[in-house]
Amino acid sequence: VETKAIFMNNASFSFGGPIPELYDRYLGPYIFEPYAQDIAARIKLPVKQVLEVAAGTGRVTHHIAGCIGKDARLTATDINADMLAVARQRVNAPHIEWMTANAMELPFDDNYFDCVVCQFGYMFLNDRQKGFDEALRVLKPGGQFLFSTWDKVENNITAYISRQIVTAFFKDDPPEFYKVPFSMYDPAELEAHLVAAGFGNHTVQRVSFMGESESAMHIATGFVEGNPIINEIVKHDPSQLEQIKARIAAQIHSQVSSDPVRSPMNAWVGEGYKKV
Repeated sequence: VETKAIFMNNASFSFGGPIPELYDRYLGPYIFEPYAQDIAARIKLPVKQVLEVAAGTGRVTHHIAGCIGKDARLTATDINADMLAVARQRVNAPHIEWMTANAMELPFDDNYFDCVVCQFGYMFLNDRQKGFDEALRVLKPGGQFLFSTWDKVENNITAYISRQIVTAFFKDDPPEFYKVPFSMYDPAELEAHLVAAGFGNHTVQRVSFMGESESAMHIATGFVEGNPIINEIVKHDPSQLEQIKARIAAQIHSQVSSDPVRSPMNAWVGEGYKKV
C-alpha cells in the first residue's frame, strides 16, 4: 500500500487563524454535517470509551456525544489547536475531553477504546497506514473502527468547480494543497489499509448525500477562505480573491443550481473491528 501523502503539519496546509471559523460556517452545514450524522449513527452501542481522531471543528463530536449518552466518555482529538478551539465553543458537554494529538502517534494505551472514529482526516497524514495502525492499537479487542474519505473530486461537483477555477488562477504552479483532500478515493486502497492494520470484518461503502447551502457564494467562500488555499492566493495576488470567489459562484449557478444550492456529494465510509 502506498502510504505517503503530504505532511499534515506543512505550513501550506495549516488550518489556522480565521480559517477554522470560516470552514465551519460555510462548509460545515453544507458538506460535513450530513456525513457527521451518518457516521455517528453507525456506532454500535453501548460504549464506554470513544475516541475521535481529527475532530476538526466538532461536527462529528457533537453527534457522537449525543448518541453515546452521558455515562460514556468521548475523547476528541486533533493536531490543530485552532480547529479544536472552534469545536470547544460549539460543542459543550461534560463527558467530552478535548486533546491536541497526532493521529499517527496517539497518546493512549493499547486496548483502551470501544470505538475509534475519524471523518475526513486520514488524507492529511504523511503516513496514512500509521493512522490505521494506531486506531487498531488503541482499540479494545472486538472494538469498532469507523472512518470516511471523500470520493473523487469529479464526483463532488462544487469542490471540483472550485478546484478548476483556483488551479487556473495559478496557471503553471497549482497549489499542493489540492492534491490532498480528495486523494483517498480508491476503495481498494482503503480496504488495503484496513487489512494491513489487521482489522477483521471490514467493509468500505460509497455513501451519497445532497448537500444544501444558502448560496453559491457561501460555498465559494468556504472552499477558498475556509481552506489553506487562501494563504496561497493572498501570497500570489490578493487582489484576485473576490474575482475568484465570484467566478466559482457563477459556475455553480451555471452547472449546478440557483440559490439555495443543492448538489450531490460522494464519499467512502469504512468500518472494521479489532480481532478478539
